[in-house]
Amino acid sequence: MPADAAFELGHDDLLTLLPRLGPEWVSSDLLEAAAHVPKAPSYRLHDKLAVKLTARCCQPPFQDPYVFGRVAAAHALGGLYAEGFQPVVALALLNLPEMDVPGRTLQEMEAGIARCCCDAKVMLTGVHVEPAARLSCGLLALGHANPGRLAHGHRARPGDRLILSKPLGHGIYQGLQANGALHPHDLREWIALATQPNSPGPTLYCLAGVSQVLEVGPQGLLGALQSLRQEHTAICLEGDALPRMTRVRGHMAGEAPRAQNLALLHDPQLNGGLAVLCSASSVTEVLSLLLQQGFLHAAVIGRVVPEAAESADRVRLT
Repeated sequence: MPADAAFELGHDDLLTLLPRLGPEWVSSDLLEAAAHVPKAPSYRLHDKLAVKLTARCCQPPFQDPYVFGRVAAAHALGGLYAEGFQPVVALALLNLPEMDVPGRTLQEMEAGIARCCCDAKVMLTGVHVEPAARLSCGLLALGHANPGRLAHGHRARPGDRLILSKPLGHGIYQGLQANGALHPHDLREWIALATQPNSPGPTLYCLAGVSQVLEVGPQGLLGALQSLRQEHTAICLEGDALPRMTRVRGHMAGEAPRAQNLALLHDPQLNGGLAVLCSASSVTEVLSLLLQQGFLHAAVIGRVVPEAAESADRVRLT
């Protein structure tokens, strides 16, 4: 699965594009903050308002340009949702190769981006185009959050539970598609998951029992878990509990269970789910929230256990 496509915005580029997000959202304070700290993860404007910018493009493995646009936009917004920010406004980013791209393709791609933004209640203010070696698209998006809601996170503690909101298997489905073995209903399932926004992210940050929320992306679940803040602890995953897309189990039936689970941990995800670390007493509340918002495969997949300080094995599979 293609990793995030390069769309580097330099200091001058950012200052040029920010006003295109709209004067309602881009204040002089934000422009001044961007000028002084252009690569800051977020900008705190006052005690109750912080904003975050993200510029993310990708190369979704779907031939339909409308679906291409929807998935790329959902993928771009996912970075904000996972960090507790509510997206409010965006500018479409298109990387176009030197060869001519049919006008109908561009129109449908832009329509897919617009549909995703409309569903997410995000104002789309226009399109910015850059030359590139390969066709890709995404968003420059701005989200806002109350800084106080982002400050309650803590390091992993023994007894905490790990919940995954979406099933794994995007990379496996891409392989099946490349071999012509992906059935139409499998493709529909894959598109539905890839276009589903991770919108519960900001609400999860409001729950006192939630300590960390991670986005599962091209680096796979294992890669996401490596970034967990943890000290003298390890994540013990239950292989049988890992949710997986419909065809995955049958496709991997000839492999040993442990090999299947390891493959799933490394499987790259496109707009994958959220990995939520929470206290044991908050599990029901987190699962209820995810189920209410359409994440029907959400499941508890592991727990935090004590680990010796000198151990380098921070993720275990049982």
